[in-house]
Amino acid sequence: MRAIPIIIILTLTYVKHAFAFDAGEHAKIGDLAFSQMQLPISNEFHNLEVDIAFSYGQLVALSGDMYESLEEIALNDPKILNGFFERNRNSLKQCIDREIHSIEHSTEYSGCNDMRLASKKLKYLTLAHDNYSHFAWHNVKYYVQYHEKALWFAQLAFWKCTKEQIQKNAVDCQDKQSKIDKLVAQSDYRNRLKSKYRKFPKLFPRKAFSKDYLKALPKDKLITLAVFSNAFADHFLTDMFSAGHLRVPRSQVDTFVESHGEKDITYKQKKRKQGTAISGALTQLLHNTDGYIKGISVTNSLKHQFTIRSDKQLFSAVNMLELSQEAPALQQVVYPVNAVKASLNEVFTVITTGQNPAEDSAFAALLHAPIIDFEKAQTLHENLLEVIAENGAIKKIVNQMTSQMSLIFKGSLLLDDIDYADYLQDFITALPLMMKAMREQIKTESAQKNYSKRVPEPLMKGLLIIN
Repeated sequence: MRAIPIIIILTLTYVKHAFAFDAGEHAKIGDLAFSQMQLPISNEFHNLEVDIAFSYGQLVALSGDMYESLEEIALNDPKILNGFFERNRNSLKQCIDREIHSIEHSTEYSGCNDMRLASKKLKYLTLAHDNYSHFAWHNVKYYVQYHEKALWFAQLAFWKCTKEQIQKNAVDCQDKQSKIDKLVAQSDYRNRLKSKYRKFPKLFPRKAFSKDYLKALPKDKLITLAVFSNAFADHFLTDMFSAGHLRVPRSQVDTFVESHGEKDITYKQKKRKQGTAISGALTQLLHNTDGYIKGISVTNSLKHQFTIRSDKQLFSAVNMLELSQEAPALQQVVYPVNAVKASLNEVFTVITTGQNPAEDSAFAALLHAPIIDFEKAQTLHENLLEVIAENGAIKKIVNQMTSQMSLIFKGSLLLDDIDYADYLQDFITALPLMMKAMREQIKTESAQKNYSKRVPEPLMKGLLIIN
């Protein structure tokens, strides 16, 4: 029995999670959106302290999957680790560019595998495992939070004077700086940061996001923070357009596993913020079956009707895995691109005019977000039952997981001498109750003012009947 935990640990280390649009898909959406807009800035952004340039699409790809927070990617790493992490950023860019190249010039999606990405960003696999934020309703919440943050930085950037403006009218610029000082002083932004970004750690000193630091940032750096923050928002926005992220009850899967109380090794580690090995495997099962190849029929708040595809299929021809050379014109591409354009437009409207077009209304990007059309689409439970019927047995649906995840799932249950087919049957039986619990969670959390105001009414109605 001792060999089983070792197998699970090794598998956790080398697991390929396949839980989101691949980096190249996120990046291509971001860059397509940016290229289709007439913005007063080029598509090249440097983080605050390390002189490495990113395109907007690269930032969208890196956010959430490889960097945990805006501050982590925007600030430098401690000096003792500088060289290592600077190379990391460049290596990650190369992986993303490789995937974009396959989208543009190949019929088969290829790029860096997860172990390559993990070797360049050690936190990558942990973020992939602790992945509530990428799934249904959670991704809406995270979009709202990061987009609001982006609009706040955009407001600071609008009021900030350049050196040339200060030389022309110093008095006017002093008044504008006073507005910035007031906005920063009234904000609780710094208080919501992790302590490592609020303090100067003695062992690994780094820049801290103190209020004085924010007040002193030049205009171009404030624009950078607005863009970096919106890239985080747009990562979760684009996740909404992946079929496997539309309705998988991620947190409820965790609750189901916890209620069964198996000796899941990741419970004992106490290092996971969210999720366990078993819940990760079950989530992947649902994620990999929902909308695979045929997609899911959806509408949006603008009453458009379209189909969304699964991961690695965003740029594929209809009902095929093979990549299409007409990718930018595919409907499953057009809609997320339009959503990102709407998101960027709000940020740059504030930067250039100071006027927030979404001051008291829903965010424009969420008007494009998909809503399941249940007149055309099966429920998630019905979809899973159909997959079981196609496979001929419950046991065989573990093939919908990656081989590594399947090994984790079986090995973890073997620790408690539990038949994994019986466990799967319990999970399938409980799925409708999990969906009900997710709807109740959405109903409770959506009553919060920032969500009730920012999420369009049709999208909210669709989320409240998600099934």
